[in-house]
Amino acid sequence: MKTITDAINERLARTRNLKQMDAEDMIESVYRKHPKLSKIDADIIEVRSARMICSIEHDNEPLPALKKREEDLRKEREEYLEKHHIRPDFDREQVVCTKCEDTGFVTNSDGRRMVCTACMKDAIKETYDNSGMKDFGTYTLKSFDLNYFKDNGERKKKFTAIRDLIEGRSAKPLMVLNGGVQSGKTYLAIVACKYAALQGQSSYYLKADRLGSLKRDELDELKGYDLIVIDDYAPEVTQDKYNSSALHTLLEARLASGRATIIVSSAPLEVLVSDSEERIAGKLKSAGTL
Repeated sequence: MKTITDAINERLARTRNLKQMDAEDMIESVYRKHPKLSKIDADIIEVRSARMICSIEHDNEPLPALKKREEDLRKEREEYLEKHHIRPDFDREQVVCTKCEDTGFVTNSDGRRMVCTACMKDAIKETYDNSGMKDFGTYTLKSFDLNYFKDNGERKKKFTAIRDLIEGRSAKPLMVLNGGVQSGKTYLAIVACKYAALQGQSSYYLKADRLGSLKRDELDELKGYDLIVIDDYAPEVTQDKYNSSALHTLLEARLASGRATIIVSSAPLEVLVSDSEERIAGKLKSAGTL
């Protein structure tokens, strides 16, 4: 399971390598056309090395002359660059993404740190696809409608509560998102997962009936995700011993570590508590509602 952090780090590593190669190619090209500039830069490096050796050996006598020599060389370099219309930063790695300056993150208008969608578009999509959301490409934050079914106030309240949960401002790490059929619960759940990923958090979306088929290493990974969303939960799911065991193990670990978990269900919380397997019901009793 690849998280957004994994995808961003891979992308940044590729970017660093490309920047380094581009810089090396540019330096080689400029020096090939301007051997005098190459000689000036080599002399500057040599003078700096000599100054460093003097400092290490506490030999201060040659330092004034070396300092003057470096100043003269730097002035000669600047004049040469200007005369031949060479970029002063030709020998430095260039920024690829001007929006985030190759950090992978930007600060949005309300001060939140978010993944840069300008250069991390592919990494974001890869993360979504590997986090259970491959079939929900059209469920985006941009198209998310707070006035769905003309319930602007209630829907906004739920989204704000989810955002508080993701950003660590919720008193309860386990929350239940209720709503009737076709009430937009899944859309909201997917948006929650994608919002967490855009904040650089690891998030995962899965259906409740898939829990029992998770491999041990997958289940162990999900214990440490910043946010997981378990959709289509119903008490009947816990009648399967594999589903019940996996859900109990997952909730126990996540509650102990205070990591955010959202359970999505059409049934109200009191029904989930009364009809779920005893161990799961005990965990659900501590849940808040959205």
